Amino acid sequence: MNAQDLEGQVIGSLLNGGASPDAYEVLSFLPEEAFSIPAYRAAYVEIKRQALTKNIIDLIMISDALGGDSFANLAEAGKNNWSSANLKGYANLVRKAWHKRKVIEIVGEAHRDIEQSRNPEQSDLIVTSLVAKLSEITADQTMIVPVHMRDLLDNYLGDLEARQNGSEHAQTVKFGMETFDKKIGGLNPTDMMILAARPSMGKTEYALSMLRGVTNDGGGALMFSMEMTSGQITERNIAGSGGLSVRKLKNPEELRDEDWARISNGVAEMTGKDIWMVDATDLSIEQIRAIAETHKRRHPHLKAIFVDYLGLIKKPKAERNDLAIGHISRNLKFMAMQLKTPVIALSQLSRKVEERTNKRPINSDLRDSGDVEQDADIIAMLYRDEYYNESSPAKGIAEVIIGKNRNGETGTIYQSFRNGHFNEIDQAEAANASAERVPSKGRYSKAEF
Repeated sequence: MNAQDLEGQVIGSLLNGGASPDAYEVLSFLPEEAFSIPAYRAAYVEIKRQALTKNIIDLIMISDALGGDSFANLAEAGKNNWSSANLKGYANLVRKAWHKRKVIEIVGEAHRDIEQSRNPEQSDLIVTSLVAKLSEITADQTMIVPVHMRDLLDNYLGDLEARQNGSEHAQTVKFGMETFDKKIGGLNPTDMMILAARPSMGKTEYALSMLRGVTNDGGGALMFSMEMTSGQITERNIAGSGGLSVRKLKNPEELRDEDWARISNGVAEMTGKDIWMVDATDLSIEQIRAIAETHKRRHPHLKAIFVDYLGLIKKPKAERNDLAIGHISRNLKFMAMQLKTPVIALSQLSRKVEERTNKRPINSDLRDSGDVEQDADIIAMLYRDEYYNESSPAKGIAEVIIGKNRNGETGTIYQSFRNGHFNEIDQAEAANASAERVPSKGRYSKAEF
């Protein structure tokens, strides 16, 4: 196989496989100089630029950027590609061919210079330079190539304009939850978000609302459920989509014609969504990463990964529990960075919340390890006052407390919580209701918060 064939296979594999983990790995170690064919080199430069700035590898977008007859050439490369699964193998061969050309070029230049040298000292200097250059090539086996800032800046203004007019393709992930999305500004592709709460606050239901929202525009979602079965998650999604309480679905004798219509609508809505479930228990973080990496490779349009929940992931052997949890947290963050897909991990809050008069959670209430707080880009915590006080004026209102937001605002937003589901609510009215003081055990005023 000659250099043109190998380079064509790399370009074709990138176009056919999309922005997969393998693609980003190749982009990290294969420099543009490795391509000897000018057309392929130009295509690779544009592929790399768009992958790094837009998190997408798309034939039409790349050919538009290159202009001319590039579409036909790129389409031909994709058509002639044998298997995108061999991308890394092709890239390694292209890299080795590039190194071979460099060696031949360097040795040839040294040979000519030695022949033209006037004295032994000049020859010795040439030989020393040759050895240094060959050593540099030999050492260039780290498989990681730094990215120049101009490659990252190249399309930024265009992305900013697209973000402003709403035509941005996939720079941030939003959940179709207007108030929440506006508050956090959406998730970046490499973000890890922690959604935490005490038991019975509704964190799984809130995560399912996010999951349904992120798949509204055709994007995919992958959920690891280690607490509920896929059947239970399905039931909750149908209830959420249809606006029914789960209790009604568990008691079908209570269902009326209107309820059956809501169920039908819910099933129809969920059928059209690209949602994948893994409900295996006792999974290790390594297994979760392997499953997610394979899934992203097969489904490059995956937009978010949900893990329910952090405390149920099988802990590695460690001297202390906090070290084990820290290992899991770091790996979830690494997974988001590697797959360019945000991870939303659910977590329990510490029991020390219950010991305080003010039971609204804070970041330090995250259970078991301070590493979770450190690794997270966003921390959102749920609080429902009625759980602690039945006569609360904030009955039916949930507070979503954004305790950390690496790239945006912190603070509290409010959601309606009825029939076990979260919905939008007037923020000012909800804030006033949540601030009112009720003289009962365990209640407090906003000033105490």
